[in-house]
Amino acid sequence: MSRPKNTTGIPVTQLPTLKSLQFGDPLMEYSSLPFCVQEDISLDHGLEMAADLSDGLTQLCMRLHESINDGEIAYTAEVRALAFLSNAVCALTRAASYGLKAAASQEASQ
Repeated sequence: MSRPKNTTGIPVTQLPTLKSLQFGDPLMEYSSLPFCVQEDISLDHGLEMAADLSDGLTQLCMRLHESINDGEIAYTAEVRALAFLSNAVCALTRAASYGLKAAASQEASQ
């Protein structure tokens, strides 16, 4: 009877996936939520996307800040775009949080 070898590597953890979540631009004049985070997207991919969008959002806010300080006009479309990006980041991080909670409750019930 052979014995299994001891592993020396780091065990690979199965990360949960994102949960589906609808979102939209809060400043739009319609009440429906036309965009959706797809279910079963990998958690790390969703969080990477949220981080990238957040970085871009920060850069856009800083650029808008400098432009306004220099006396340039800010347009409502720019502010709406910032609100939409913020909403997308929020939806991605909440979908990741819901995925983690669902995986934790599923693990606890086993």
